[in-house]
Amino acid sequence: LTNDSLNGVPLLIYANKQDIVTAMNADEITIELELHSIRNRNWQIQNCSALDGTGIEEGLHWLTQSVH
Repeated sequence: LTNDSLNGVPLLIYANKQDIVTAMNADEITIELELHSIRNRNWQIQNCSALDGTGIEEGLHWLTQSVH
């Protein structure tokens, strides 16, 4: 994230394992990763579960829209 050549490149974070009760939610991840301090790019946390595919398509859709 600190590489100047990547300024403006969108950041997608998949919050996997959302099928598990103890998984961190998007708000908790935002705080832990200090994402609110990122000012040089759009970012998105997408809740997902690789087990059943929930949220994967939505994340890719956001990423596709963000690079156009």
